[in-house]
Amino acid sequence: TVSNEHLLNSEGDMIREDEVDPSFQLFQTIRSSIAKVKKAKDKKKQSLLKELENSKSLEVTMKRANLIISNLYQLPSGIERAIVQDWDLDGEEVELVLSDEYNSAQEEADALFAKARKMKRGSFIVETLLIETEEALTLLNDAILDLDAVSDKGGDIDEGRLYLISDRLERSSSKTGFVMKDQKAQPSSPRKTKNNAGKQSTRPQNTFRKFKSPGGCIVLVGRNRRDNESICFQVSRPTDTWMHSRGCPGAHVLVQDRRGGPSPTDECLQFAANLAAFYSDARTERKAPITTASPRHIQKPKGAPLGAVKIREEGNTLIGFPADVDDNLKIAREESGVIWDESGSRSLGGKAKNRKKTKQNSKQESAKRRADKKAKKKRGQRDASGLPDFF
Repeated sequence: TVSNEHLLNSEGDMIREDEVDPSFQLFQTIRSSIAKVKKAKDKKKQSLLKELENSKSLEVTMKRANLIISNLYQLPSGIERAIVQDWDLDGEEVELVLSDEYNSAQEEADALFAKARKMKRGSFIVETLLIETEEALTLLNDAILDLDAVSDKGGDIDEGRLYLISDRLERSSSKTGFVMKDQKAQPSSPRKTKNNAGKQSTRPQNTFRKFKSPGGCIVLVGRNRRDNESICFQVSRPTDTWMHSRGCPGAHVLVQDRRGGPSPTDECLQFAANLAAFYSDARTERKAPITTASPRHIQKPKGAPLGAVKIREEGNTLIGFPADVDDNLKIAREESGVIWDESGSRSLGGKAKNRKKTKQNSKQESAKRRADKKAKKKRGQRDASGLPDFF
């Protein structure tokens, strides 16, 4: 229902809800609904314009990166500043001051190019969203103008035109986000057929282990082959970092690097490398080499089993230290056969006991088979001698 503060006649006097004409009530509802949606779109537009303004520094970033690369031969390791030639200014000599955040000029140039690529992708997305938002605002502003023309000076409402406006707003709601104020969105349900009626989806769900690195990045660790497959080919993005313990079976690990989120630091990557070593057959080692790669270089060999992948191009090799993971993870791993003490020492646990017990059972079974064989041979000798057999 429409609140009483909106129910006014042409003279501005309050009228009771039961005296309200349905057309007038619809008119007020549409107007307030448009105002609410338009306010949200205006706010979104301002936010996008701000992001677009920030992305304009792309040109400056690319210019500095190209300036460093074109004069790299004049920038030996350890240099802080140098007089170089700017070919964008026809070879004019300029002073280039290198950032102290990087170990070399090459490293700074690589970082600037990577930043520029992200900015370029971000600016394209922002521009697309801005165009869509401006189109939505145009539709909403047109509807407001048409709505103002529905009512004449005497306060009478053209009901036919009003319903045409309402229908047009409903049809364009996917672009504008318009929802009638009193209308609640109903979740769409899939069409039922004779084959799927009453059936629930049996598609297996991912069961990743999920961690947060010291730098705030999300780190996913597969629990099984299906998780490993999903990490490589469904969840990962080209900007992420994939890891796996080298030369032994283990979980696939993914460090997420997404737009709007924190970028992985060296500490984040080491955190993930320790997890990759811990959740592998190298967990009892002091340290283990960890292979890294960009998800874009991960391939699925033809006919390979679930979770098996091939790396087209490896990244840097890290060293994982399984003893450096959180103590709670070590406690949870005790049942798997590895126990860690506070100093990082390791000893075999349940699995060793199980192996010992299995070995004892095997010896007992062998001894029983030998005894049965011996007894059978003895019975055969008695039968041959004609002596009675007693049990």
